Order: sequence, then structure tokens, then C-alpha cells
Amino acid sequence: MVWGISSMMFSQDIEIFKVSDFNLKGNVESCFVITDYGKEEYYFNPEGFLTKSVTRYNDTDYETTNYKYLNGFLKERRIENYMDGSFDRATSIANFYEIDTTAAKTITENIVSYEKELLEKNVYTYDQNEKLTKIVRTNTSGIDESDFEYINKDSVTIVRKTLNTLLSKLITTSQVIENGQKFKKVLSENYIEGNLTSKTIEVFNENNKLTLYKELMYDSSTKKWIPQKEERYLYDENGVLVTTKTKKRFGDLTQEYIYQFDGTPANNWVKEIITPNNSYTTRRIKYYPTAKVETIEVIETEVEEGKN
Repeated sequence: MVWGISSMMFSQDIEIFKVSDFNLKGNVESCFVITDYGKEEYYFNPEGFLTKSVTRYNDTDYETTNYKYLNGFLKERRIENYMDGSFDRATSIANFYEIDTTAAKTITENIVSYEKELLEKNVYTYDQNEKLTKIVRTNTSGIDESDFEYINKDSVTIVRKTLNTLLSKLITTSQVIENGQKFKKVLSENYIEGNLTSKTIEVFNENNKLTLYKELMYDSSTKKWIPQKEERYLYDENGVLVTTKTKKRFGDLTQEYIYQFDGTPANNWVKEIITPNNSYTTRRIKYYPTAKVETIEVIETEVEEGKN
């Protein structure tokens, strides 16, 4: 396990990515993605953790992010930008991490410019169950403190986040059974200075795949919820996405997904076509070599009579 991955991730928590976060399976070494805006490159270590990513906008403009680990800990992340083929120091930053496990585990993150200026310092505190409990952020704007409280009630888990003592986010996760099928429902309510502003609803099937996503804004004057977007995801028997249905305030959209697979044991897709606009994404995937298994010939100790 790599420190920094908590059981309940927040946008403010330390980001560590794995092969599965890129809709990939198996012992992937690298994956090159061709999109309509450019090219993405991802590189992974044998343990499946992302070590480098590259976003190429054109031949001379690109961004690289490098991750370094030590004994299973994330130690360094560097984001480097290149403009017209030259390294841009002004927009490049480095994140350095120090882990202390003498008592409650804490991770100190220092964000530094390439001019060696400290831009921000974050201290993350976790409980004995690896759950994030506190973040203290220090930058030029001052000091902010976020606290996380976990409440378990039967099959419902509530995470309460405060920012400088004011409620900032409330996440309620519950198990739902409909038509004999089990679903996980995640309701996230967002607050600004303690005032409710918006919420999202996510529903996951028994294979932990997202089937429903909703965004709603709260109108404090009428005390009503205003739907912003609703997305439904349909999968085939193998768990592959085949259809998305999106509802917005000004129209609906249905998209179908067609895939070509690489035929390896991991069976990752290498081409995705989205209709009706027929946009497509291609991937070139390289795997770590499979360990060779030596075949040992078993020699019978007893020799058949007459065959010496």
C-alpha cells in the first residue's frame, strides 16, 4: 500500500493514481492515448502506480508530471511545462512529501516553485484506520484548517467536513436494494461559509460501476433544488460501457460506445468510437513481460521392464 491513499478520497487529499484509474487492467507498463486535443502518455511501475504522465498539445508544447516513491511512500511529484520546446520555469512546480508515523500518521506536503520559493504547505493527519481527519493549509492567503468527522449508522456512513469550523461538505453513503439488486448511493452536499449551495448524487451497481450521476443547485430564495445535469450509464454483461444518456436544462443526448480490444489476457480496449458524432480515441498499450515459467520434466524413477 502507498501512503496517501485514504479509504475516502477528497479533492484536497493527496492524489496517487493506479492502472485502474485509467480504465486499464493487467500489468500495464505504458499507455499512449490519441485524443482530439492532443496525446496523453502514461507510465506505470510494476506495482501498478503511475510514475509519469505527459500531455502533448503539439510538437513543442507539452506538460510532464513525474512521481517518485520510496519504500511505498510518495516522496515527490514534479509538474514541468514546456512552451515552444523550452522548459518554462515560471509555471513549473514541485511537491515534496514527508511522512511521520511515530504517532498518528501525518504527511507534510511542501509545494515549491522552480525558483525555490515555498508556495504552499499542507499537513495531512490520518487516524489509525487510514482515514483523513485534518488538513492544515498555509499559503500567502493565510492558514486554513479542514476537519473530517466520520459517523457510521447501520449501513449508512456520513463524512462531515468543516473549513475553519464552518460546514463545507457532507457526504452520505448508503446501501440501497431495488428490484433485488444492491446499489451504493453517494450524496454529496456542498456548502460555502456554512450555507448550502449544491449537491451531487452518484449511484454505483454491485460491481462498483457508476450508473447514475446528478448535479443540482440550491436556490436559497425559494428553498428548492434546480436540476443541472443527469447522466445514466449502461453496461454490457462484461461490465463494458455501452450507452450514456445525458439530460441537461436545455436538451438531452444519448451516446453509444463501440470498442475494439487488444486480445490480451487483460483485454483492454484500444479504440473507442462514440456515436452519433463518431468521435474516437485510440490507445497503444505496452505490458510488462510475463514471468517465464520453467517446465520441469518429471522422470519416472521406475523403469519399465525391458526398457533400460
